[in-house]
Amino acid sequence: MKRLFNLQKAYNSKVYGERFKVFNAEDIEKVTQSLALCAHAEISELISATNYKNHHNPGISNVDETKILYESVDVIRYMMAILNLWEIDSDAFLNAFMRKDVYLNERKRIDDNPWQGQPVAIVDMDDVLVEFRSGFAKWLNVKKDIWPDVESKEYYFIDALAKSGENPEGVFEEFIADHGFLDWLEPNPDAQCFLKELKAAGYWIHILTARPDDNLNCFYDTFAWLNRNNLYFDDISFSAEKFRWCAKSKYYDSGAIKFAIDDSPKHATEYATHGMHCYVPKMPYNEDQWGIAGITAYGSFEELLSFVKKND
Repeated sequence: MKRLFNLQKAYNSKVYGERFKVFNAEDIEKVTQSLALCAHAEISELISATNYKNHHNPGISNVDETKILYESVDVIRYMMAILNLWEIDSDAFLNAFMRKDVYLNERKRIDDNPWQGQPVAIVDMDDVLVEFRSGFAKWLNVKKDIWPDVESKEYYFIDALAKSGENPEGVFEEFIADHGFLDWLEPNPDAQCFLKELKAAGYWIHILTARPDDNLNCFYDTFAWLNRNNLYFDDISFSAEKFRWCAKSKYYDSGAIKFAIDDSPKHATEYATHGMHCYVPKMPYNEDQWGIAGITAYGSFEELLSFVKKND
């Protein structure tokens, strides 16, 4: 793959000459558009090698397999030219390909095994299945020399980031761009066993996370992380407004949602306020929610399982 990228880059240099090295942002966008249109033209040529107009001459087959081969080469070369233009190397492409492959296979598994009326458990990821705070703090230590208190009562490390002069939202975007959700986070040590026990008890496990799915690194890294750590789930969705998502879901009107598990004070309170029981892991920032009607705090997955079985 690296050799193919280098061959295409060498050809690009011949076509664009020294301009290729000094393109400004506007030039890069225009060349990208031109290359994409050229790729589109090659795809049209590829289609012309098949019997897509077979209704004009039914029963006649004139597929040109050689044309399909060489037009495919042209399409791929134009794509490589675009990637080279944006200095996206073969390693980055292969990593993205593998993450996309995980997503496609997981999505196929989910689509092939639809919900059939089982009782539903809505399960959060960060600081429920995932040790997010400790992992994000470690990233801040290494990348930013920022040392937040992981036992802080702040839900986010706003004070530590503000004191450092960093914009919290900007730092979070850097964390995502650095594949922080894939490479810097560890699973809760008992998460795998807990999910297996929950599944064995007959629950449909729907992961519901507030992570931003419009950020493609975050989206695909989430699937890759779950796959890498072998954490079972039946389906997964992304939403910053979790109760609203539940209320619009296929589960809600039938009363299939039996409980949610979430560390967030906001989400836990909204679930409980609207009649959905919520279990919260005991964290410094959600102490005010412990004992509220409809909210049960737990100290371990073992304890959580005992609560679930008791209320089943």
